[in-house]
Amino acid sequence: MSRDPLQLVYELREKQVEQAQLAYQRAQKALFEQRKQLQSLHQYRRQYINQLSEKGSQGLSISDLGKYQQFIVQIDTGLTQHQQGLVKYEHDVHAHKKMWIEAQITYKAMGMLLEKKAKKRATLEDKKEQMLLDEFTTFQYFQKQSGL
Repeated sequence: MSRDPLQLVYELREKQVEQAQLAYQRAQKALFEQRKQLQSLHQYRRQYINQLSEKGSQGLSISDLGKYQQFIVQIDTGLTQHQQGLVKYEHDVHAHKKMWIEAQITYKAMGMLLEKKAKKRATLEDKKEQMLLDEFTTFQYFQKQSGL
């Protein structure tokens, strides 16, 4: 018996839903990691500024102060770049979520179509069976009539 082509497409859609879900989960994980890194950078900046305050209270040369300030500017630049990169990761998460939802919608719609097709097939089979029973009953009735 050959398989229903719609069933094959349905199975492909199921795999697409699974792949879309995995891609969405990977994007979420990457976003989480990026946020964690950004938080670590902020914490590092705070620690570095605290270290500058401690050394500044003990006396710091202008040259060392300039080095500290320059490094803080570099950290701030890194934070800005990381924050901008975070936007890309957020966009990726939203895009993957949208693809996953669209894949689910298509998959569920195909499932409903297959279900409807199966119900229609079952109804036709029931009608055929009923017709055969009616014919058999009629045949038996006429056989009894002719046998009398």
